[in-house]
Amino acid sequence: MKPKVWEFARERAARATGEIGMSAYHLTLTSLVQPLAFHFAFNAIVALSMVMLGHPIAAAATLAIYCAVDVANQFMVRRWIETAADTPDDDGFRRLAPLCAARMTGYVLPTLLVALNGHRGESTLFLLQAATLVAVAISASLMGRRIFWAFLLPIVGALGVLIAFTLTPWVAAAAFLALASLTALTGLMMEGITRTVQVLHGAFNDNVAMIPELKAARDQAVAERAAADAAREEARQAGRAKANFLATMSHEIRTPMNGVLGMAQLLQRDETDAAQKARLDVLIDSGEYLLSILNDILDVSKIDAGRLDILPAAEDLSQFLERLVGFWGPRADEKGVALVLEVAPNAPAFALFDALRLRQVLFNLVGNALKFTDKGSVTVAADASPNGEGAVLLHLAVRDTGIGIAADNLPQLFTRFTQADESEMRKFGGTGLGLAIAKQLVELMGGRIWAESTLGQGSVFHIKLPLALANGPALTVARNDAGPAEAPCALQVLAVDDNAVNLLVLDQLLSSFGHEVAKASSGAEALEALAERPFDLILLDIQMPGMTGVEVLQRLHAAEGPNRDAPVVALTADVTSGGRQRYLELGFTEHCPKPIQIQELVDAIGRAMSAPSARRQAAA
Repeated sequence: MKPKVWEFARERAARATGEIGMSAYHLTLTSLVQPLAFHFAFNAIVALSMVMLGHPIAAAATLAIYCAVDVANQFMVRRWIETAADTPDDDGFRRLAPLCAARMTGYVLPTLLVALNGHRGESTLFLLQAATLVAVAISASLMGRRIFWAFLLPIVGALGVLIAFTLTPWVAAAAFLALASLTALTGLMMEGITRTVQVLHGAFNDNVAMIPELKAARDQAVAERAAADAAREEARQAGRAKANFLATMSHEIRTPMNGVLGMAQLLQRDETDAAQKARLDVLIDSGEYLLSILNDILDVSKIDAGRLDILPAAEDLSQFLERLVGFWGPRADEKGVALVLEVAPNAPAFALFDALRLRQVLFNLVGNALKFTDKGSVTVAADASPNGEGAVLLHLAVRDTGIGIAADNLPQLFTRFTQADESEMRKFGGTGLGLAIAKQLVELMGGRIWAESTLGQGSVFHIKLPLALANGPALTVARNDAGPAEAPCALQVLAVDDNAVNLLVLDQLLSSFGHEVAKASSGAEALEALAERPFDLILLDIQMPGMTGVEVLQRLHAAEGPNRDAPVVALTADVTSGGRQRYLELGFTEHCPKPIQIQELVDAIGRAMSAPSARRQAAA
């Protein structure tokens, strides 16, 4: 018996799974399907009750009738289920109702006949059976009122017959009235229940109908998420490829430019002929212009990647602007243009700002002003207004009397790779990146930049920056910007670089300052030299095959030797992986970028020899 119970449970579960989306008629049919064993068990209980009441023949006949009714009913219901999905509800209920009525009639007729010819026990059996069948009728006909009445009316009719033939007239009248009221009340209750179930069934089917759409939406969302993940991964790979490309190109361009500019600077130092000196100036200027283009591209990449940091420090504003104007003075004199600096009395003496980035912005603006001005003047003006406690709003303006900019060209002036006039781009040159970078740098510093211009009369570029006031300049190693500083005398220097041209440039440049230079072309060769004798200073290239400069520094510091505390200056043509601060954090004493500028190298050596580790090395 137990396996059959489990089989029935599995059958019901499978049927329940299949009931999703069924019509009301189809669901009613499935509710009528029961294992014949259950029906036979119920029938046997009724028959046994009749036997116990003293009606064995009637019990046998009742059992036979019940089983025949159940077999016929289950056969018809199971057959109709096969076509239920294609049968309209009204047609199906119209066909099912007579079958249900016949089934109920077959159930109540035998017990009614026994009750009519029996006593109180037989009547009680009939009433209990009638109550049971009413419960069956309610549970089996929730989806259709026609089926409910087909189940109920035979039961009510049988009760009416029992009342009419077993009760006195007045008692029968009262019983008929009660039966009518009970039937009406049951009908009203079932009407409300049926409506509620039909509404719920309709809503359920509507929800079921949405399942394919929801599945499709889910599949689409999964596909879109996968596509977005793939796009993000592709973008990450493209970003890495871009970064690697920029790092490689930066290194590969800067390395030969180090030889070109280094040798040109050495020739310029020793050249006395004015014509030759002028040619060397052109060579150096051209090389530096090429590097400025490369730097612009690298800055754009850093800004886009969010890796360009603003590092404010206390600066002397007037001195900062004087150095800026002093740098461009020779160029202005060459063009016959007056270069004027105007610092208002309300401008702060000291303020916190990133001098490197603000200089980059102003260099671009002043350089452009001189480029597009053939006569008249270029003025750099600074004033300020209060901006809260301990802060000012600095206003910088670069005015020129040059060719000016047409009003319709001003909106795209700060767009990348554009200039105010394409013909002017061809005439004056330029990548069209300078002003775009200037705008982004100013915005990174919390300010804004804009331009005013009149064609043929000149332009004014305005910058407004919120700055915090400072009490004095930041403590930095003193440096001389007027010309090449005097390097410390008679140093024993080890120059390490895998590029022979770079080693030659370093050798000749350092020798010109009176230093004694030893050279190593690899990391392993450098470690051998460092183990043999002490050096006052080490100039170490970063990107070398086999062993990088960082690895050389780590091995030098990890081993006992005469140069463990010697100052080490990092030389690198890769400016994408970080600036001076990164190499200081890695343990280097100082940093000098390639191509090497004489003044930058001298200043880096001066700072390195002033570091505590260098003083300890010298004392030793």
